[in-house]
Amino acid sequence: MGQMKVESVCLPVGSTVLRPATSHLMDLSNRVSCTDIDECKEHEPCSQTCVNTNGTYSCTCHPGYLLEPDAHTCKVTGSEPTLLVAIQSELLLYGLRSLKEDVLTTTDKNLIIFSIDYDLVEQKVFWMDLNAESIKWITMNTKKKGTLVKGIRSDCIAVDWIGRNLYWTDGTAGELLATWLNATWRGNPEYTVVLDGDLDQPHSLALQPLQGLMYWSEIGDKPQIEQAGMDGSNRKILIDEGLGWPTGIALDLLSWKIFWSDDKLHCIGSANLDGTGIKVFQLSQIKSPFSVAVFEDDAYWSEMKTRTVQKVDKRTGKNRTVLIKRHGQPYGLKTLTDSLLE
Repeated sequence: MGQMKVESVCLPVGSTVLRPATSHLMDLSNRVSCTDIDECKEHEPCSQTCVNTNGTYSCTCHPGYLLEPDAHTCKVTGSEPTLLVAIQSELLLYGLRSLKEDVLTTTDKNLIIFSIDYDLVEQKVFWMDLNAESIKWITMNTKKKGTLVKGIRSDCIAVDWIGRNLYWTDGTAGELLATWLNATWRGNPEYTVVLDGDLDQPHSLALQPLQGLMYWSEIGDKPQIEQAGMDGSNRKILIDEGLGWPTGIALDLLSWKIFWSDDKLHCIGSANLDGTGIKVFQLSQIKSPFSVAVFEDDAYWSEMKTRTVQKVDKRTGKNRTVLIKRHGQPYGLKTLTDSLLE
């Protein structure tokens, strides 16, 4: 835990003093006392958890992460974190420490790997193949391949690694569906319709199995981001303002936020998981974002027009970096770590 120490100094009534980044902001409300301002809310100084106290604050990290010497940044421990990227007909593994690239698998050039997700229990990667109208999988270690279900169309898939189900959206039919994660293809699609009432083109989907919650974006006449139980219960709208075409969503459970990419408004947005605290990064380099992912202090997105994968600081929108540039079109993104919260 990193501790920030500061001495309180009182100035005349109504004065405000902003000390350097390592010190604390005090509201001097009268001549004899200082009112503490919560820097955790004012400036979001910590990677993960910020603990505010009178005249100071400290940063802490979740299990599986270590606090860096700067006392603000949390870095994951264990094996190297990896960004899984769908680039047209390839699944690419990009090491976020080594910056090395490896091809996990290549499909037929006429097939498009669209949406992807990862089962950390069995270490399988699942993907939606649009042209083949099927959801397929490959194991990370043995490279064994298989087909989960055929005869379906989906804009996005998501793995429930606790309940052992795989969910997907069908924007054309206006449905959220699920099937057993270890189902064996027997010639007929077997699935359950989780939600099909009053859905306006559900597109991107993200699950929070630890809490039994699912989040999805809708891109129809009323673009919005919604939340419900993974059985379809307790449905509610989280965000219904300031959205154009939210093509991708991702959860950052370490900071308890949801991120989205917006193709119409050319931006990356974020909010608290209760829908409050909306923040939008509208950079000139964000032209046509498709998918978004979050890891440590960065937000990643696949850029359609420039055919790149880029990142920015998830709290400030600064330090933009191009990680991958290809002739093929990048689509889905997913971060792979040992942590259950990624």
